[in-house]
Amino acid sequence: MLKFTRRHFSKLPTLSDNYFEIFSLPLTFQIDVVKLARKYRSLQGSFHPDKHVGSTVDTQEQAAQNSALLNKAYSCLRDPYCRARTLLKSKGQNPDVSVLDAEFLSDMLDFNDQIELCDDPGTLKQLRKHNEEALAELYRQFALYFDAGDLQTAADRLSKVKFLMQSMNRLELRTEVVG
Repeated sequence: MLKFTRRHFSKLPTLSDNYFEIFSLPLTFQIDVVKLARKYRSLQGSFHPDKHVGSTVDTQEQAAQNSALLNKAYSCLRDPYCRARTLLKSKGQNPDVSVLDAEFLSDMLDFNDQIELCDDPGTLKQLRKHNEEALAELYRQFALYFDAGDLQTAADRLSKVKFLMQSMNRLELRTEVVG
């Protein structure tokens, strides 16, 4: 005789599209990544499709959708750039619209030229360290402006982050070439 548990007949709730809400996190840039990981494992334990093999087809489909959304949300919140973009969008600010000053753009051109012309692994390491420090500072500024409600300035800082991330990619490629 088959024994059915309550979960075979119950419908799973649909997860929110708000990544912060899914993990019960406040809408702020600085998050507790340990709490995030703990909550992710807990939610995956409830929503993973393997936990609903004996459930109805609708419940299995909902579990698969929830699990996919959970994975996407977790991945995004762990990535500072994606997390910042998500925060701006949550406040109705387009993260792709900002104005970059000419001095910053000129500095980025000079920095990228340094990368391309560099043949010394030690110098590339220093450039990488400089880039990482600049990224950390921009994320710190993003958090301050976002928390203060200055969304346009926060978006401007995030646009600068994008340029520095591209420089980081150039650094990695150049390091591979130089050895």
